[in-house]
Amino acid sequence: MERTIIATSADEMELLRPAWESLYATGHYTIFQKYGWNQLAARIFEESERPLVVLVENGFSAAIIPAAINSKNELMLLGEKLFDYRDVLWTGNPEILESAWATLLFHVLKKKPTFQMHALRGTPSLAWSSLDVSTFTDAPCVRAEDNADTFHNRLARNFRRLEALNCKLARHNGDASELLTSIYNLKSAQGESLFRNPKRVEMLVAMARTQHNACEIFTLECGSTLVAALVTFIDGPWRRFYTTYHVADEKWAKHSPGLTLIHEAVQRSLAAGLDCDFMTGDQPYKRRLATSAVPLYRVTASAQKLQDIVSAYIPAIAA
Repeated sequence: MERTIIATSADEMELLRPAWESLYATGHYTIFQKYGWNQLAARIFEESERPLVVLVENGFSAAIIPAAINSKNELMLLGEKLFDYRDVLWTGNPEILESAWATLLFHVLKKKPTFQMHALRGTPSLAWSSLDVSTFTDAPCVRAEDNADTFHNRLARNFRRLEALNCKLARHNGDASELLTSIYNLKSAQGESLFRNPKRVEMLVAMARTQHNACEIFTLECGSTLVAALVTFIDGPWRRFYTTYHVADEKWAKHSPGLTLIHEAVQRSLAAGLDCDFMTGDQPYKRRLATSAVPLYRVTASAQKLQDIVSAYIPAIAA
C-alpha cells in the first residue's frame, strides 16, 4: 500500500526524517541533500519560500521531493540561493517518482506555478525525465586520481611572502560561529553579495554548526586583520570549497591572498586524499587550479508542462 506525507513546515518535516535519513544513507547524494540542512532551509526561509515536501513510499520503493514555493509562484527545491547542488531522493521502482511528482503538482495545481532549479550535479537521473533539463555551467574540480601537477610556484611564493608579513594560517571547525558571522558580514560589503540578506548569514552559520566536524574554515590572519578566509565542507571524499573572502586593501591584494589560500588548501586536501570541488561557476581563477570539471544542469518547466504532468496521473492519485 502506498503511503504519502506532505509537509508544509519545518516542524511537519519531522515525520519524514526516518525515511529521509534512510534514503540518504543508501544513495549517492551530496551534503546538500542532508535532512538537517533542508529542515534548516525550510525554517529559516519559510517567509520567502513555503516548504512543500512530499514523501511517497510503497514497499521497497520511496521518493522524497524537498520542494518549496516562493512569492513569485515558482516551484523549486529547498535551499533558497545557498544550496549549490539540489536533487530529489529516491530508491526502487521509478514509478514511485511519477507518483511523488504527480502528488506534489496536484497539490499546487490551482496556483499554476512554474518550476525552476539549478544546479543539478552530474548526469540527470530518471527523477527529472518529465521536466526540461538544459546545460547550466560546470563545477571545476581537482581529483586526487588525476595525477596532475596542481602545484603553482608563484602561489606557493605568495604564501611564503604572506607568512613573512606575519600572516598566520589557522583552521577552525563549524563551531566558530562568531568567525563565520564576521566572514559573511565582510562578504556582504563586497559588491552585489548574496549575504546582504541577514537570513543567509544566519543559514550559513547554522549549516556549519550542525555539521561542525564536516565544516573546516581556513584563515590567513595578521593581528586583528582577516586577510583571507575559505569556508569548506567535507562531503565524503570531497572537500567542497563553499566561500572565499579576501581583504581589498592593496597591501595584501598584490599577494593574491584569496587564491593563495585556496591553493594551499588544495595541496593539503590532496595530501589527505580528498578531491577538491570549487563548486558552481566556471570563473577563471577556478579553471587556473582545476584539473577537470563536473557538468551542472538547470531544470525548468512551464505552468502548462506541469499541468500536463498532473493530467497524466490524476486517475492514479484519485485511486
